Amino acid sequence: MTDPSNAGIIQVGEERWIPGSQRADGSYRKERKVRPGFVPLEDVKRYSNARIEASREASLPPGAKATTSSIPGAKKKPTEKPKLTKPTVAPTPPAADQTKDKKIKALNKKIRQISELEQKLIKGEKLNEEQHEKVKKGKSLREELEKLSLE
Repeated sequence: MTDPSNAGIIQVGEERWIPGSQRADGSYRKERKVRPGFVPLEDVKRYSNARIEASREASLPPGAKATTSSIPGAKKKPTEKPKLTKPTVAPTPPAADQTKDKKIKALNKKIRQISELEQKLIKGEKLNEEQHEKVKKGKSLREELEKLSLE
């Protein structure tokens, strides 16, 4: 979502932006919004046929067999069993006694925080993983707020 493409374009929610940057002379470029559907040349995937892909994958010379062990007669190591993880507990929904106005107010606060994080992304600042997750939830929170306001 927010990882820059080869051309440096980042996606914030539904919009795509070229973040601002500093020129060699010290002046700053403003961030620019990218029109929907535009794909710069740096991001266009090159065509590659199956023969070329097969030749790239073949790291061994023709006729050589791939072996797992270089020592003849060596025993294979037993594979490790996957470790069991504890089931994650789903977050509890808001309390039932919370009124509609309180829910709307809480959603507005979250959306305001998300829009601030999106502006930071557009300006080119780095965000941690929690902040990226928060930005990803923005669309669903906006839809939820719209549903609550229509009721």
